[in-house]
Amino acid sequence: MQKRINELLSRGETFCLATVIESPLAALPSGSKTIILRNGEMEGPLAETDWKEEIRSQAFLAFRDRKKKLLEYHGGMKIFFDILMSDIKLLICGAGHIAVPLARFARDVGFYVIVVDDRPDFAHPSRFPECEVIAEDFIPALRRIPVSSTTFCVVITRGHEHDAECLQEILGKKSDAAYVGLIGSSRRVRFVVEMLSRQGIRKDRLDNLFTPIGLPIGAESPEEIAVSILGEMVCVRKKGPEQARLLRRAVGVGL
Repeated sequence: MQKRINELLSRGETFCLATVIESPLAALPSGSKTIILRNGEMEGPLAETDWKEEIRSQAFLAFRDRKKKLLEYHGGMKIFFDILMSDIKLLICGAGHIAVPLARFARDVGFYVIVVDDRPDFAHPSRFPECEVIAEDFIPALRRIPVSSTTFCVVITRGHEHDAECLQEILGKKSDAAYVGLIGSSRRVRFVVEMLSRQGIRKDRLDNLFTPIGLPIGAESPEEIAVSILGEMVCVRKKGPEQARLLRRAVGVGL
């Protein structure tokens, strides 16, 4: 089972692990583990029980709430539900004035931060301590960086051409990112989205783009904008993307 858990984590999968803590059944001893994937598939001994649908339902609730829980079933059986995921990664495209506080704040709340920019003076380790910094053209750099359901992507480059390059690589990958946000005015955003649509990027991925990026808190300074972006990402991480969209729609913001 541990080999399978490690395999899923290495692929960037998010899944629920149901572990039997106490059990009156010899066939289902304490320590027995069952994996429940986001699509409902179950791997492990609980998948063979009469209450597997109940287990699956509780796993879906754990996915929704992003919380661990300990529940008691069937005459004293206790099962612990935990959501496992690989390291949460933040990919920042663009190393300008907003990227510096954003990287710092994101590290403080547990993100592994990667910063990419084609300007070595901006993409320099001294500006982004404890981050992975890549000073290279956006396209070749992004083609080497895997994106998964635990990857958050922020596109804050210096121009719409670089925005489009970055988004084409990110949105064109096989796996969906947890979050993709684009900074810019309505005119700039509309131009980039229309360009990507003509280039064949799937409509559902364009529809899921968070833009203008960040929660609508009236941010103006680079630090305030970084807080608004990070707040939105934390909301997606803890509560899911729909909750973040509800906050945006409440004030009429976003695509």
